[in-house]
Amino acid sequence: MKLKTRPFPRTIISVLLASVFVSFGAHAADDPQALRAEVDALKRELQELRGLITAGSAGAVGKEKKVVAGTQAISTTAPRDKVVTVGGGELAIYGTFGTSALNSLVGAPGATPTDLPSRNTVRSNSSNIGFRGKKDLAGGISAVFQIESSIGMDGAASTLAGRDTFVGLTGGFGSVLYGSNIDSPYKRGVQGKDPFYATGIATQKGILGSPGFNVVSVAAVAGVTIGGNAATAQQQNAGFDARLNNLLMYRSPTVSGFSGEIAYGANEQKSTSAGTQIDPGVISLLGRYEMGPLYASYGYERHKDVFGLNSLTALVPGTGVTGALFAPTAGASSTDTGNRLGLGYSFGDSDALLVWENLKYETNIGAVSSYDRNAWVASLSHRFGPHRAIASYAQAAAGSCALAVGGSCSTIGLGARQWALGYDYTLDSSTNLYAFWSSVTNEAAAAYNFGVSGASAAGVGADPQALALGIRYKF
Repeated sequence: MKLKTRPFPRTIISVLLASVFVSFGAHAADDPQALRAEVDALKRELQELRGLITAGSAGAVGKEKKVVAGTQAISTTAPRDKVVTVGGGELAIYGTFGTSALNSLVGAPGATPTDLPSRNTVRSNSSNIGFRGKKDLAGGISAVFQIESSIGMDGAASTLAGRDTFVGLTGGFGSVLYGSNIDSPYKRGVQGKDPFYATGIATQKGILGSPGFNVVSVAAVAGVTIGGNAATAQQQNAGFDARLNNLLMYRSPTVSGFSGEIAYGANEQKSTSAGTQIDPGVISLLGRYEMGPLYASYGYERHKDVFGLNSLTALVPGTGVTGALFAPTAGASSTDTGNRLGLGYSFGDSDALLVWENLKYETNIGAVSSYDRNAWVASLSHRFGPHRAIASYAQAAAGSCALAVGGSCSTIGLGARQWALGYDYTLDSSTNLYAFWSSVTNEAAAAYNFGVSGASAAGVGADPQALALGIRYKF
């Protein structure tokens, strides 16, 4: 806002300047010393008047700043949040819109390899809009809430509160949150360090959090069915890149670079009958350290009675979908666990990230009693002015398995590799243009896919490839 000088100071200045000239003309022939004294007096008056005008302008600006401060409170979570005061608390509006034009090819799927023709699509890439609020209470405690919704900018359905949505309390002790569709602590461990914005065809989630079998980043547990997924997508019950429902979460404050999180997914699907007795639930943990250029994290997550392995073995050979929904029988139980280590380091304008992960599935029902696999991802990004170049490589091992009746169990052909390259150009602090390329190479029996907004469901042995050109706007 530009402040306009009031008319009366300009009038006073004009009168005084006229007085200078008049006085000078009237006394030019008089005593020079008297004339000099009058000129000096006028200079002092002008200086005093200038000081009064400056002080008045500063006061007006100060008042303007107070008004702005009264209507736009400081954001509690993100510098780009648009904050207003509502009901004595702060309400922030935020969002991310990321849309890309995608050309994808799924190569050689199934037992009889045939390349599917490439296709052009538009993907929403986790676009979202959210509202978060905070109201200060007594004793340094604040009430907080968040409602985050997915936005289908590619024609897909938008979902109200389909992403991180919660209510809770925060203070010097940390934060206690209740909610649904919340990124698990395990997922949050390295997600913020993914150089490909943790979405789209190039995200590291194509390998991390997935055992293959066409498992992608999902809202997996717990829902209206075991794991929360229907028959044709029940393999997603085995995913460890999940949004958790019916959740109670604690996030600690950061102390000397250290912080932690723990979440419990309630066992709302616990059996109430005398027959089949299952007790589905989730525990997710995260410990992290971030100080200066160094970042390190460890995540652990356990799914009890979600039956991820039984869901995986329901995959129909040669396709990317599963058959009839698995129904546990009396006495059935399962335990699925994930362990993930992340290490990041920044040096100059470059950022490096290395992640290792182990997923393990155990069940007491079905032909296969256990399966586990190791995977790792390495990425490097470098900034030069508004430009950023990115390279990433991920590899999942075939793993090992055991049969319920003993004997030999083979995992030959269950491994995969993913290459990703990217270029990103910053238009301003909110807007980026990018070009990302990614290629997944599956072994003969594997079915890894792009982690988010990827190609159509790939059959076993398929090799998805894609190029994405997009724009990302964040506020």
